Formats: sequence, C-alpha cells, structure tokens
Amino acid sequence: MAKNKEYWSWVEAAVNVIGGKWKLLIVLVLRDGKLRYSEILHKLPSISEKMLVKQLRELERDGIITRTVYAVVPPKVEYSLTEAGDKLVIVLKILGFWGIRYLDDEVVGEGLSREKVNDPVKLRLLLEDIQKIRNDIEKQLGEQD
Repeated sequence: MAKNKEYWSWVEAAVNVIGGKWKLLIVLVLRDGKLRYSEILHKLPSISEKMLVKQLRELERDGIITRTVYAVVPPKVEYSLTEAGDKLVIVLKILGFWGIRYLDDEVVGEGLSREKVNDPVKLRLLLEDIQKIRNDIEKQLGEQD
C-alpha cells in the first residue's frame, strides 16, 4: 500500500490493501492457522508461484500476515495472520453472507450451496465476531476522549 497516497475514503484505502483476486483467498486459506508456502500453493492451485510470492510479500508489508523464518536446514518458513488479518476474516465472513443473500445463481453459478445460510450456530458465531469489531471500535473511541 502506498503510504503517501491520498485516499478519498477509508474504504478506498482498505481496498487498496486487500484488493485483487488472490489476497482475500490467501487470507481465507490462513484463517485456520500457520501454513508453509507449499501448503498455501496446494490450497490455491490456480495461482502461479510468482503471483503467490508477490501477494504474500504485499500482505506482509501491509500488516495482514506474518512471515516466520526458522533457522533449520532445509529452510522452513510459515505464514500466519496478524491481529489485523484475523479481523479481516470477520469482514470476509460478512461478505460471504452478503453474497449468499444478494447474488443469484446467474452471477455465481450453481456450484455454491445456500444450505449454510440457515445454520443458527454459524449465524451466532458471525454475530459474536461482529460484536468483537464493535468492541474494538468502542475501545478506540473511548481512548480518543
């Protein structure tokens, strides 16, 4: 993300960090924990190695993921989400529910299931995640007073 760029909204700034085809998919792949480069590549078989390296570097630079290098032979590197990346997963869950609600089969095709929409456990977990974001915002506002 360009540090000196002028943005007209926070949404534009956020999209600049997470935009593109692959970054959000990489975040989703990392939501369950640390992965090595080859594991990420295996989970996203359509991405080229060059593109994966580029996207991982940008996500690390922007504070969405952490790259941990272990001093072993052969070299071992793992990627994981930062706190900001964990919060982004919540936003992606909300985006997923929006997609279920507002995109029809003509847009996404027939391969996606809508059965998950009515799962009360998943909906409660989503509401808990949204509450975490709200608590973070209230905490930040309280610190500004």
